Amino acid sequence: MNNPHLAKAIFIAFLLLVTPASAPLASMPQNSDKKPIVFKQPSGYMTAPFGHLGKMFLDPKKPAGMFVGYSVDGQDMDGFKKEMQEMVTKMFLHDAKDITWISAPLPPHQAVEESGTLFSASDDKMEIQLAFYVRSEGVAYGYFGMRHKKGGGEDAKFLDAAGKGLKAFDEFAKSISSK
Repeated sequence: MNNPHLAKAIFIAFLLLVTPASAPLASMPQNSDKKPIVFKQPSGYMTAPFGHLGKMFLDPKKPAGMFVGYSVDGQDMDGFKKEMQEMVTKMFLHDAKDITWISAPLPPHQAVEESGTLFSASDDKMEIQLAFYVRSEGVAYGYFGMRHKKGGGEDAKFLDAAGKGLKAFDEFAKSISSK
């Protein structure tokens, strides 16, 4: 796709179509075992529908985004991870059939009790990445992006093996609290 404006419009339309209209946009939980999530919206990102208690943010200039939220009731964290992998795959690898995700552990952010996994996958034209962190209190957050293997359009920045390399994501991660 050579028209970056058309690609962005398709990206945003896709999110609106795959996310239920009833998706909660507030960070206040409905049941008492989940605490409110406090965070600062990443600078330069716009909000998007998210089918979880939390928020999703998209980069309006690049094929990338961030999210923070709880898994839906009845869903374990592995189910949430798989759901995010499917969403990122559908967003960027439209014709892909059987995508194999490669995973590597991510170190926790400084002074935070959490675990993280860096996922990556590709097809013959594009590479995708999903960083998925889980805090001890059950809040998940992360970053996702796509880049072309041989140029040809807008590309997202990818995080390195330590989960670093994107200032906006580092600031977003520091701002998240649910205590």
